[in-house]
Amino acid sequence: MDSLTDTLPIGPLQEGIWLFWQLNPTSPAYSMPEVFHFDGDFDTEAAEFAFNEVIRRHEALRTTFHETDSGVVQVIDRDPEPVPVKVVDLRGLSPAVRTERMQSALDAAANLPFDLTAEPAIRLTAIQVSESRTALVLVAHHIVCDGTSMTIVLDEFGELYRSARRGTPPDLQPIAPGYSTFAKRQLSALADGALKEESAYWRNRLAGVTGSALPGADHPATRVPGALNTYVVSTPLDDGLAEALSAYARRARSTPFAILLCAMQVVIAAATGDGDQAVGTATSGRTPTFARTVGMLANMVVARSRIDMSRTFADTLEELSLDLMDAIDHQDLPFSRMVADLHDAGLQPGADVVRTVFSAGANGALKLGEGRLSEVVARTVEGPFDLVVDCDMAPSGIALDWEYALRTYSREAADGYCAAYLEILAALLHQPDAAMDSLGLTGILARVAPSPRSDAPSPGALSPAAEPDPPADGLLTSVEGVVAGIWSEVIGVPVHSPHDDFFELGGHSMMAGDVVALVRKRVSRTATLRLLFGHPQLRDFCSLLDVGADPGRASNAREDSRLPRSAGTA
Repeated sequence: MDSLTDTLPIGPLQEGIWLFWQLNPTSPAYSMPEVFHFDGDFDTEAAEFAFNEVIRRHEALRTTFHETDSGVVQVIDRDPEPVPVKVVDLRGLSPAVRTERMQSALDAAANLPFDLTAEPAIRLTAIQVSESRTALVLVAHHIVCDGTSMTIVLDEFGELYRSARRGTPPDLQPIAPGYSTFAKRQLSALADGALKEESAYWRNRLAGVTGSALPGADHPATRVPGALNTYVVSTPLDDGLAEALSAYARRARSTPFAILLCAMQVVIAAATGDGDQAVGTATSGRTPTFARTVGMLANMVVARSRIDMSRTFADTLEELSLDLMDAIDHQDLPFSRMVADLHDAGLQPGADVVRTVFSAGANGALKLGEGRLSEVVARTVEGPFDLVVDCDMAPSGIALDWEYALRTYSREAADGYCAAYLEILAALLHQPDAAMDSLGLTGILARVAPSPRSDAPSPGALSPAAEPDPPADGLLTSVEGVVAGIWSEVIGVPVHSPHDDFFELGGHSMMAGDVVALVRKRVSRTATLRLLFGHPQLRDFCSLLDVGADPGRASNAREDSRLPRSAGTA
């Protein structure tokens, strides 16, 4: 190994992306473009300094990938050459030509493929539109950067740029553990057989699964490599709908994301007549140790649910929330390994496991300090999914960003589906306790989707877990004492009674993920989100934990297991 490089196997979460790149080396489908218009005095020199300092701080951004006799490896450059900021100067052109050239330059910068074997998978382009306006295009490849990582990159780039302009030291957090540390832990867990439980869960859960999608073209469209063949639509929720969503989330003890995902599955079920719904959603894969690590830490899980239109949205949401919590409890198995397991076991008949991805986008923004900055959506090429929906839930409001593959959907159908989704969401929130087939949902969809099949199966409901009778004794057992300490640590209030309720004490779904992770580490690996949500009283929850002979023993096999958290349910 070269003294200036480090070499390690490719990480499990990178495997599927690498395979796609090998088959489609000129496709930028897994590129992540961030595009901004900056009105003010842009300092190219400060930007180049900030850009290269971010690369220096994060080893994933100075990594290349190579095939060897022993498999694919990633090579980390310890002392990389500076990466120049590409500058495109349009200032001398006439206004009409400049407008045309600017869009062309934006599209080119956002969609230029990466050679993952020869260059760092990140680049920055500055398009000088006029003396006072510059367009910035920051692009990273998904193999080295997930959504949360991009927010970290933008945050640090902005701080470094501002500090260079001020001539003062930057205010940055210490450099986080590198992605190689995260990847080695994942590889070790797989080699040690620590994820057998997760493998068994997904083989059982996804046997025979077919990814769900809104109806589109009834025959495959021809793919044109590199063509901008996606259609991106952003649909903000108006103030009334956003407030209704938040209010119902509070009443239902749910999250806005879970409600939005549930509504998506209802829309697909109503449009297709198929009650067996399987939609992909991203999980963050981050413990506090790796909170600021840049790399591909996000995993995908499949939310598979039964949607029975004769039931209420309230009941459907409750069951979907439990399904989603189960999926997140088993999120540690990388998606590529999950799919491989299904094929190896003969349980996947060849259909795509995921056709629709519905996730919560990471919140983050670039701040350059001076001037005015606005973000715009980049036009991109199609990827492996028919539809990708990112839910942007910021303090300023909620919006859904839809990316339709034009091989499957027309622009007219895409616009219609977006409008129908918002209308159906409003109807479900207005009457959550009414049978969904009484709300006219198929009529709303009739403008854009085929009528649902009349022979759709009517799935049955999940049976609620039986709750044991609590002991009369009001004193805490040793296990209850440990768990009470964890609750108190996370919620920030004392926990004294075995009948204290996690949610009545002020706990919520974000805290629930932290609690379950700590209980798994300190008490029992059998703790799950579903268990906590179904049995929120301390004694009930503890009585269902399998602690074996030594209640205080933590599971060493997953000492730093990832928090069961996703942007949606956390």
